[in-house]
Amino acid sequence: MKKNLITTALLATLPSLAIAEQATTTLQPITVYSAYAAPVNQAQAASSVTVLTEQDFANRDATYVSDALKTVPSMAWSASGGRGTLSNFYLRGADDNHTAVIIDGVKVNPVTGYGFDFGGLSLSNIDRIEVLRGEQSALWGSDAMGGVIYITTKSGLYKNKPFNVDFDFGTGSHGTVSGSATLSGYNNGFYYALHGDSQRTRGISAYSRDTFRYTAENGSSITTGGAKERDKFHRDNASLRLGYDAEDKGVEVLAAHSSQNVRFDNSYAGETAFDDYTRTRDTTLKLSGYLGNDQQLFKQQASVSHIKTDSDTFSAWASRYDAKKLNANYQLDINFDREGAVKQAVSMLAEYQQAKYDSSSYSTEKSLIEKSIATEYRLFSEQDHSLSISGRFNDSSEYKNAFTGRIAGAYRLSPNIKAHASLGTAIQNPTITEYYGWNSRYLANPELKPERSRGGDIGFLLESSDKRHSVDVTYFARNVDHLISSEVVDLITYTSRAVNVDGTSKIRGVEIAYNGKLTDVLNAYANYTYLRAKDSKQMELVRRPKHTANAGLAYQITQQFSTNVNVSYVGKRIDSYYDENTYTSSRVKMPSYTLVNLGADYQLSKNLTVYTHLNNLFNKKYEHTVGYGQDGRNIYVGLKGSF
Repeated sequence: MKKNLITTALLATLPSLAIAEQATTTLQPITVYSAYAAPVNQAQAASSVTVLTEQDFANRDATYVSDALKTVPSMAWSASGGRGTLSNFYLRGADDNHTAVIIDGVKVNPVTGYGFDFGGLSLSNIDRIEVLRGEQSALWGSDAMGGVIYITTKSGLYKNKPFNVDFDFGTGSHGTVSGSATLSGYNNGFYYALHGDSQRTRGISAYSRDTFRYTAENGSSITTGGAKERDKFHRDNASLRLGYDAEDKGVEVLAAHSSQNVRFDNSYAGETAFDDYTRTRDTTLKLSGYLGNDQQLFKQQASVSHIKTDSDTFSAWASRYDAKKLNANYQLDINFDREGAVKQAVSMLAEYQQAKYDSSSYSTEKSLIEKSIATEYRLFSEQDHSLSISGRFNDSSEYKNAFTGRIAGAYRLSPNIKAHASLGTAIQNPTITEYYGWNSRYLANPELKPERSRGGDIGFLLESSDKRHSVDVTYFARNVDHLISSEVVDLITYTSRAVNVDGTSKIRGVEIAYNGKLTDVLNAYANYTYLRAKDSKQMELVRRPKHTANAGLAYQITQQFSTNVNVSYVGKRIDSYYDENTYTSSRVKMPSYTLVNLGADYQLSKNLTVYTHLNNLFNKKYEHTVGYGQDGRNIYVGLKGSF
């Protein structure tokens, strides 16, 4: 599958690209699954969406999902140390728990309500990633204020033979070792994929080893660094997909299990007082099926999924929790206008979700039931014009019921220019710990209201006549009411609770994304994001850089040998630093940094490739999140194949 047309950003040499060599082949269409209730061609989509495939992962020197996501427009990253430690993303300035994460059709946002942790999620079994930006609660419910990250794993459905083996083994700096293998195939409608992978590293210290000095907004000096111990990481995964697909009916069973151990450093007890680590085990089961297709009047889909999480933290503040999430949903598509220049359809959806949470901090198990119904109208024309209107009503057992809506449209002004825009509302329900409290020092607040946002975007997509070059320029804006923060209730005992902040937080920004095929052997991408995110008191929201940019070149030197270079820039930003000695927090000004990564691969044979990633080429010393360490120069070498 080729790279998408709206993935990356404007190059300074854009005028010269307009006269680049003409394409000798037709670019294959790209299907988007997250933007609408039904799959659509990306050329018809009105939403801002980036699609990354396995080829993009290789061209961007990505080993983990977070490596790939960091190269996408409007993705601000946060990490509490090296590989495997807690890693989150702030999409279009939204909080890290304001993005819905979907893996194989299952919403995997944790029951705790916090943002999905990408720290240990490997790309070894990932087929493609979609990043959908903007208010998406009308289709995806709570957790989709900033957008959706839609991940699809390898299934075997699109293999052209009954038996296929894919493997990838590698080793690198800090004692890193990883390996994965996938058995998959397809025959007469039946398909399967059996996958297993393991990753481990001695790691770096979660707290920074190098010394960094900052100036807080109040003028005080802050020094971090000096850590010594290594914080290990180990994760094992296994999954099985079995299915039958006959184009107008199908069924699939999915089972997946992961287990990981992550070492970290505890600010309350210091770096070495305890061997702090968290052990997490996740089990996912899903049964889904469909009847009908997009060429028929009716298409029905239904699925039932169950996620079980068992997490134990061993530290000075030891804790544990068990969480379960049961989800059942049904969708009816009515394709009442399937032929001609204009196609129209309506989808109706119903969803039931029950979440249970049992923690060492609670005397009884907490539960939450959410029921919702939604509908979406879609219109697409042969000229790439489109219109969609959607709405969702959410009935919650604990939180206030809510209605969200969205309208999105695109209009092809000329063969080379398309205008697109969207406007929507979204909600974010309080987390379990915000609503029920956590312990005697973090109190419950049953009066909390869901966060609400109103936002939209407008942009223009410019494409060359041969579709080998594209530039997408998009302005986006969001107003958030009832933003949830925390307040100190008792200074002596430092007791606090979650509260809704008065006033409106405002987020504004611009995305510029370029993607191009400079020649038949040279591909390029680049993107730039300008972001201003402020709360109701006009204070900058933490961990949202004002400027971010990414760029890369992939060069196929010979039929067997290819190289790539990727550059990432993260601008100045504000972070929050907690002083364990004074029990106070301060806002810290973080400097910008630039990273350069190199990659190369050589095809030893038709089925075997050796590759290498040289990351942080200039050994940049930096902290992305105040107090926490990041890799200096490091290397990873691997061997992958397919038979």
